[in-house]
Amino acid sequence: MATRTKPIGPVLLLVASLLGIGISLYYYLTPLTGVNGTFGALLVVVSTLLMALAGLLLLPLRRGFLAGLFRVLALLAGIGTLAAAWFLHEFWLMAAMVVALLGVIVDFGSGKGGSR
Repeated sequence: MATRTKPIGPVLLLVASLLGIGISLYYYLTPLTGVNGTFGALLVVVSTLLMALAGLLLLPLRRGFLAGLFRVLALLAGIGTLAAAWFLHEFWLMAAMVVALLGVIVDFGSGKGGSR
């Protein structure tokens, strides 16, 4: 009997996005971080939430239009969030987004030949 393993790309994306949510919430809610309460920090919270949602949706999806769409959207969100983290000087968030982007890239490579 063959065992099914979780695809590593979406798992990396999901875990890094969840870390990103925690980091961005910390910066948004904690006074004296320099970005607390700002629209940019709130936008980063929302983008990391959407990336985590994409990671959850990519776990069961291996092929097809929706899988490709979520991969592209997660890639664009990761790049945008990485840029925002750079501008906000949130270096831990940048590290989390690099891991998330690695997860998306791995999923791009493994999504073509996977079976449903």
